[in-house]
Amino acid sequence: MRIVRPAVALAVVALLLPFAAGSAAAVPLTAVDLNATENYVVSVYEDLFDRAPDPTGRTTWTTALRSGTPRIAVANAITSSEEFRSGLIIDAYGAYLGRGPDTAGLQFWLRNMSAGMTIEQLDSGFIASDEYWAVAGGNSADWVRALYADVLGRGAGDSEVAFWQGQLNRGATRAQVAMGFLLSTEYLSSVVDGYYWWLLGRGLDPTGRSTWVSAIQHGARDEQIIGGIIASDEYWANETSRPSVGYILLSPSEDTGVPLGTGRSYTVLAYQPNGALIGDVTDEARITWDGQPCVLGVCQPAAVGPHEVNAEHRGLNARATLTVVAAG
Repeated sequence: MRIVRPAVALAVVALLLPFAAGSAAAVPLTAVDLNATENYVVSVYEDLFDRAPDPTGRTTWTTALRSGTPRIAVANAITSSEEFRSGLIIDAYGAYLGRGPDTAGLQFWLRNMSAGMTIEQLDSGFIASDEYWAVAGGNSADWVRALYADVLGRGAGDSEVAFWQGQLNRGATRAQVAMGFLLSTEYLSSVVDGYYWWLLGRGLDPTGRSTWVSAIQHGARDEQIIGGIIASDEYWANETSRPSVGYILLSPSEDTGVPLGTGRSYTVLAYQPNGALIGDVTDEARITWDGQPCVLGVCQPAAVGPHEVNAEHRGLNARATLTVVAAG
């Protein structure tokens, strides 16, 4: 998923935040928030980085929040990190070039984002590139059609293709045309709606749509929008109301044997520190065998012998051994 900021963007988001996804806390947290605060930090890392926080990150941000640092300040710091920006760049490479970045390319875009480049400008660089142009067909009509498919997710009408060809013929650059797509209300509405589903588990409401889309069109960065959402009272309430996970269990946990070519299905159950069952969290957990992913919880090692199966959820781990025997 998509998922930094000039001072003006910070001000814009701080002003807009109360109108979308709830307001951000700007007051010190009380003692009753201690466990909730750590749950919140864990959730932010899982949502933005698809991993649990490292010990330093967990301690740094939990301590900052407990000492009174506003959530919006913490959120903006996290979304301005090199790790988060790298994810945005990797997304762009995959979406528009169908490949991952080389080291030099990744560093080039990181430097540009640190200097103020927005996500839309980043995406424009890929869409306007000779590499994308060639893959799209190497002519203006096919290139415009590719923009409709890759950016707007729909086909283009003949009149729409003709309009953008006309813009190119009159001297517009590919980058300018790309920005026309990337700053369109049609595109940005789908992007921000995606942020809402990703982080809040619901679609974008009309107020949020007009607020956030307009903000991006007037210079706010997507990272600020994402930061605003994870700093909101709605996100806080969703994530801190979760029961605290004390430990997880991987089932089956005993050594089980399967013939080569078949698989073993695993389930991850989460428990509160007092032993009360929270529920099945298989869909949220990452399950691997010898470091290789188990798709939908099914592990299918490709060699006979014992294999370590590992489940990770919210920074907690559970392990089991799976023995693969020769087929037949």
